[in-house]
Amino acid sequence: MRYVFIFVISLLFSCKETYEVPNHTPGVVRVIDGLLMTAYGEGGLIIANENSGEVITQIFPPQGMNSIDDFDKDGDLIFVLDSRGRDYMAVFSFDGRAADLVTKPLTVEGGPFNGISASNGNLVVSGGTTFLNRFKYSNNGELEGPVTFGRDRGHPDVLLSDDGQAAFISTDFDGGVNGFGVTSLYIGDQLQIPFIASELRILESGITIGVTGPVGFPIQTATYNDNLIVAHGGGLTIISLIENYVFDTSTNVDIGISGVSLAMDSNIGYIIGYQGEIPTLVKVDLSDISSPILVSSESLPTEGNIPTSIALGDTDIYIAAGTAGLIVLPKN
Repeated sequence: MRYVFIFVISLLFSCKETYEVPNHTPGVVRVIDGLLMTAYGEGGLIIANENSGEVITQIFPPQGMNSIDDFDKDGDLIFVLDSRGRDYMAVFSFDGRAADLVTKPLTVEGGPFNGISASNGNLVVSGGTTFLNRFKYSNNGELEGPVTFGRDRGHPDVLLSDDGQAAFISTDFDGGVNGFGVTSLYIGDQLQIPFIASELRILESGITIGVTGPVGFPIQTATYNDNLIVAHGGGLTIISLIENYVFDTSTNVDIGISGVSLAMDSNIGYIIGYQGEIPTLVKVDLSDISSPILVSSESLPTEGNIPTSIALGDTDIYIAAGTAGLIVLPKN
């Protein structure tokens, strides 16, 4: 793969307010509908105004759940997942100021390293070290299902397409550093076992050294136009998608780091990972998907902590980094 140019910039902290949850550390961070949402495990889920940094509410794990380790939001519904010990999932409604429990915690298949994704009435909880669960949900949060499917091992992370018709699953096909990759599942609208559209093994995509936790497992995905962008231990892989989310061509891109998590902003991919043992943020220009451009590479001020998740706001980058907290950096 040819890089057109490399331009390294220095990142400075922004002045945006941040917050802390005493005795707890951030694991997964996302910006959805102008809301900065951060999972703090036993400390629950903090929802803040992304532009002002003002904390709107804190959702505590409901009775029966130990923590909130992963989450997703669709419309007025927030789906939360406990990935510590037994696995539980619950649904909240959110009116912009307060959150109310609408579906009490229920047990799902899982194990360590699972995740949750919701879109357009479809919900999938990835299986972690076991099977996946698929649900349908109504506008008021009522659940139908689950349907259980998949292998009995190795489904660490899940991303649903924007239309909710497909699920992209990081997959342990047979263990080992070269036994991992990504599966594309076509879901459809009926509550039934999805069918496999495509599978792709990705070399060196296995466990990234030092990165462990209940969720936020490496081999994470984002969509960009008709492409699936995958961050993994070997760097970055770009997969073109055709009808029914079938994989067409794929390209591995050496971005100089082992990828842990990524986020897309228009044509720019932001990937956090490791360059050797140094936590690093890389920006890649994907305007020409056939010839990615490495824009910048910069070490992260994580105070020796492992960065686990990245999210993008209007002007800022948010990185969850253990006891270093939620790091806020300007995009430019």
